[in-house]
Amino acid sequence: MLNIFISGVTGRVGKILLNKIIQEPGLAIAGGSSNITNEFLGEDLGVYNGTEPLNLKITSFIEMKGNIDAIIDFSVPKNSINLLRFASKNSIPTLVGTTGFTKIQSKELHHLAKTFPLLVAPNTSIGIVLIKRMLDALGSELNLFSTPEIYERHHKEKKDSPSGTALDLAKKLSSIGSYADEVSIESERFGESSGEHKITFKRENELIQISHTALDRSLFADGAIEAVKWILGKPSGLYTMSDIYSS
Repeated sequence: MLNIFISGVTGRVGKILLNKIIQEPGLAIAGGSSNITNEFLGEDLGVYNGTEPLNLKITSFIEMKGNIDAIIDFSVPKNSINLLRFASKNSIPTLVGTTGFTKIQSKELHHLAKTFPLLVAPNTSIGIVLIKRMLDALGSELNLFSTPEIYERHHKEKKDSPSGTALDLAKKLSSIGSYADEVSIESERFGESSGEHKITFKRENELIQISHTALDRSLFADGAIEAVKWILGKPSGLYTMSDIYSS
């Protein structure tokens, strides 16, 4: 049985994760946390999910009560860093889907990853992994086009802008091509979009676009579960979703 703790359990992806882990054979909930001001703090996780009580309450922190085999985090950067310090101290494999880290927080994240297996995934879908492979395959030929542009759209409550996925794609593009300008990112926040990303390449009388649309947030939960299963038993270090599908 794989016992998973969910950080950000009352969030959009956290709710889906909770239900999937409760329902899937071989998986079990080890606990769940949310913001200290969350209205569901103290409620039983099973009751919150609309299923049988689990005798585990939604907390504002993580602690070793019973066995925690892995952690999945979809919360906010400040909470994630505290969580990673805990994971490092207790050598617990962790997946972080949180985005919006500052440079200082990212530096600490990279330092902590030396002490336990950590997979950081701004986007846990296989589609984004495949887009990165497409870009690698195109390689230097991308220089035949002008500096690419990225467009991304998310739901109106998403706080970080640009998205972590857009920044990750921009970093990938910059590492592949030698462009005259920085890769620009246009961000929009409205509606209930689960996430859209589009890369546009222009050249004289032609245009190429590579796009990815998340049709349902469940894909992020599915990807997170697969990722956390994969990272179990791995040596200490920093991993990405690309590592999963290349092994």
